[in-house]
Amino acid sequence: MRNLILAMIMLLLPASNALGDQVRDSWEWFNAAEFYQGGQMKGRQDLKTTARYFRVSAEKGNAVAAFKLGEIYENGIGLPKDPIQAFTWYMRAAARNDKDGQLKVGWCYQKGIGVQPDPQIAAIWYRISAENKNVWAYHMLAFMLADGQGMKQDLALARRYFEISLPKTNDHWAKWKLASLLAQEDPKRARNLLKEAAAAGNAQAAEELRKLN
Repeated sequence: MRNLILAMIMLLLPASNALGDQVRDSWEWFNAAEFYQGGQMKGRQDLKTTARYFRVSAEKGNAVAAFKLGEIYENGIGLPKDPIQAFTWYMRAAARNDKDGQLKVGWCYQKGIGVQPDPQIAAIWYRISAENKNVWAYHMLAFMLADGQGMKQDLALARRYFEISLPKTNDHWAKWKLASLLAQEDPKRARNLLKEAAAAGNAQAAEELRKLN
């Protein structure tokens, strides 16, 4: 399956000599898009122009712009929501080895955004993103490993991936989940994680703390 996905990536990529100056030029369009996105023209945002310039940049081979355009279509900011377009642009970013695009392709396959849901393919994309040092990919893999979603359940590896991602994500859901993995081995730390998650507004962590008291 992974080899098939990598083959698909190669089909999406233009020949390297077809990019050349286009990629370098793409950053001018990208910077212009951020200029309008930041509201620096007449003191207000121009989200339609932002989207248009990100598209020009992405079409010239800019992977970050492709990712940004995917976000615009996913969230409907400056353009109408379009999950298929969101997936398409995330895939184009991923094909150019953008770790955030790879993460989002995994997310699309996990949640069925613009594509049929497939947790196994989602897990593959998360692994590719994690190999590119994306801590949020480790975060997503940890949940899938803990629940046995899209891959064989592996609680030890799930814990390891939470330990990699949590110091940077500080995500209260990760704290709640890691607490359950540590409950038997290190109940004190598990309780502290539940307290931190509950303080961040995690109702399930708060409920588990009440049961422990």
